[in-house]
Amino acid sequence: MEQWGREEIMKGLKELVPEMDFIEKSEDWDEKNGGIRTSGTERVWVFKEILPFNHDLEYGEMLLSEATVHITPDHSTMKVKEMYIYGIHREIYSWLEERGWYPEWRDSQALFFWKHTEDSADEIVENLENYQIYLDTHEIDGIEGEILNKLKKKFQSGE
Repeated sequence: MEQWGREEIMKGLKELVPEMDFIEKSEDWDEKNGGIRTSGTERVWVFKEILPFNHDLEYGEMLLSEATVHITPDHSTMKVKEMYIYGIHREIYSWLEERGWYPEWRDSQALFFWKHTEDSADEIVENLENYQIYLDTHEIDGIEGEILNKLKKKFQSGE
């Protein structure tokens, strides 16, 4: 695996998600150097007709066929949440991984990307575990949460 440099990753992300209008060096915002920071769920960027980064996966139980117009036949029965790894669209996550980078959510609005290092394996596992705990315990507030909970119950009961 050839690890890409930060400038190459930033350029590549902008090519994958042309609408991405906010991407900066991590040290412009954080004390940790060498990474990339962008916005998460708050931006309405689109990649393959769904959000490229979806921290909360609030529409995760929805079938991909209901969320998008153009999908490949082998994805037609997948749920939207199945198209994500750690809240990152599978294709983008794989693209980053192939180039030696990994994502880290600080919250639903702050998404960082870091180079793989000898020490990053433990951090990646911890990030994934904490993220799954968050998804398992997160409740959406307001009317959106009520609607989604009713839809989820209806979906689970098979009505």
